[in-house]
Amino acid sequence: MNFSWQNGLMAQPTANPRATATLLHFLVPLLLTLLAAWGTLELGLRHFYQLIPLPVCASDFILGSYYCQPYFVYDKPLRLAYRYQPGLRLEGYWDPANPYLSDAGPETRPSDRTDAFWYVFQTDEMGFPNSQYTWQERYDIIVTGDSFVTRSAPQTWIELLAVQTGKSILTLGASSWTTLNEVEAVKQFGLDKKPQWVVLLYFSGNDLINAQQYLDKQASGLDWREYDMQGVPWYRRLVTYHLARYALQSRRVPADAAPRYRYPVAVTTDWGPLETVFKDIHLLPMSANYETIAASDEFAAITRALRELHELTAVQNARLLLVYVPSKEEVYWPRLWDDVDVNNALERSVTVTLSQGDHGRLLWESQYISYDTMSANYEAQARLLAEFAAAHQIDFLDLTPVLREKTIREGGFYHYADPHWNQAGNQLVADLIQAYMR
Repeated sequence: MNFSWQNGLMAQPTANPRATATLLHFLVPLLLTLLAAWGTLELGLRHFYQLIPLPVCASDFILGSYYCQPYFVYDKPLRLAYRYQPGLRLEGYWDPANPYLSDAGPETRPSDRTDAFWYVFQTDEMGFPNSQYTWQERYDIIVTGDSFVTRSAPQTWIELLAVQTGKSILTLGASSWTTLNEVEAVKQFGLDKKPQWVVLLYFSGNDLINAQQYLDKQASGLDWREYDMQGVPWYRRLVTYHLARYALQSRRVPADAAPRYRYPVAVTTDWGPLETVFKDIHLLPMSANYETIAASDEFAAITRALRELHELTAVQNARLLLVYVPSKEEVYWPRLWDDVDVNNALERSVTVTLSQGDHGRLLWESQYISYDTMSANYEAQARLLAEFAAAHQIDFLDLTPVLREKTIREGGFYHYADPHWNQAGNQLVADLIQAYMR
């Protein structure tokens, strides 16, 4: 820069055009290079989503649901809600001992435990989890459910049931479905296959909560993804934003800080303590009492859908089998004896009320409940479904008693961190359903 003097005073410096041009020639390419690198990283992670670290996926609902799992298709108006892409195939080592799979990573004490196995997931021509791509004209058994109808072990209970019975099975399901999705799937894709049995899995861990989401999203007129994306700021839709945020949060934790680990908890069995990780959301429906669930709009919608499906299957001379699938939290609760473990679980419980006092939608309030209240409530869903099935003459199989009894004698039938059945659990369920049908 040049300086000049006027009337004995120093005038303002004037820019040197050559220096300015040199600076611009340096900054502009640098900024364009950085922008291109950022864009390449952002688009690359969206395309190769498997490279996004699991802790980052688990750090945000939008990222975990729509960027780390970008293989769903959505219907509008909302009936089925979503299913997998047709012809999808995913394979690789999957470790159900990884606590981030159950959204309990930071609260779980680190360990070297691994239960990894080679995982293969594939879908058929319609986007459902079947290994045979092309559908048959008829199937003996139609199975529908949430993630409990997908793979959680080298051999699934559905594969084992097909071999043990010699029956052809068509699976209609997707992760986080509820009874409302499942009934719609059977109506659209299953009944014309003239099945002998329709097997519908009701999962106690989140079917009530997911039914609430289904009703809200259906009433909005939006599809499932559009509803969740409402009001989400642009930066939260960036994978790189979540990577940077996670890195910064990790650096803020002092190296000598002593974290409080909530999990694993120890379940008391005859052969010794069984360590496991709970999924906090599965403690919510266990917190609700019998009367509250029975008077809720969600339970009314579920039972209304089940009655409709029962009538439709009866017209086709098929039998509807309602299978009650307990969460491992429900199975293990009576054997959680350590005071610290009990309190850690109770702190993730909630107070459940109804929006209209004695009826209406379920409201989940953050105030946790007492041990006595949880112990009085945790089997409310099983009682309600059993009574409903008996009143309407629907075949009903509650897996809870056998799973609890065999767990006490033989050990776990659920994975350590993941909330689904291990190989022993898949085999037991196949045996129980086969025995019921026989």
